[in-house]
Amino acid sequence: MAIQRAWSWRALKDYLQWRGPIVIALLVLRELLRPICYWHAWHIFESNLAQKMPPPYAKSECTVKIHDAQEDRHSLVSLIAGMGELQSEEIRSRLDRGHLPGIAYSGDQPVGYMWLAFGGAVDLWFGYDTYWKVTGDEAVRYGSFVIPAFRGQAIHSLLNASMNAYARQHGIVRTLGAISILNPQSLAMPKRYRKAITMTVFLARVRGINWTIRQSFGAPLESRLFWRDAKAATETQVLEDVGRR
Repeated sequence: MAIQRAWSWRALKDYLQWRGPIVIALLVLRELLRPICYWHAWHIFESNLAQKMPPPYAKSECTVKIHDAQEDRHSLVSLIAGMGELQSEEIRSRLDRGHLPGIAYSGDQPVGYMWLAFGGAVDLWFGYDTYWKVTGDEAVRYGSFVIPAFRGQAIHSLLNASMNAYARQHGIVRTLGAISILNPQSLAMPKRYRKAITMTVFLARVRGINWTIRQSFGAPLESRLFWRDAKAATETQVLEDVGRR
């Protein structure tokens, strides 16, 4: 019991150190507002693949394999689901849509993954009935995940570099990715690379009336996202008009 209590306190200390007081305060605020609305905010980054890409800085000796969606489906789904986070149904759905998983291995052990979706895909979901707007020579990197034992070793940078290299080899000129502003660990990579934020996106869903609030900062929302709900689009325009006053 004493060992379990000591581990719990150590895990809590690590969590507080990783998140930081500002992020924790925002997380608490979001949970307090949950009965009324729930919100997310992301920074969007773009990578021009015609330029020289910065090298990864992973601390572990890992390799990345981009798995084709036509591989043994059952084995691939089991492999990804076994790392946690995603359910088998969601994995199969992504594979059915042609999205490719890049999996990081430490020896034979899978330790993390990232997904790549090529432009032109139908309904490339962003969040809350909102979708990415990408052209045929662009792709989106998303869904990066590393198992707890390998976190803090910059595996994300290796996955990111591998996905960009694969995309460039297949004729893609630009990749995009979104990182939650509440995820300082993942934001450490663009900060290290000194990447400029293309835009910041805020989405909120008001409960009961299913009203979605969409707002962007740094670039027009419609430059990278679209949605089909005309009512929501009108409400967003009202918010933008108010913001200009």
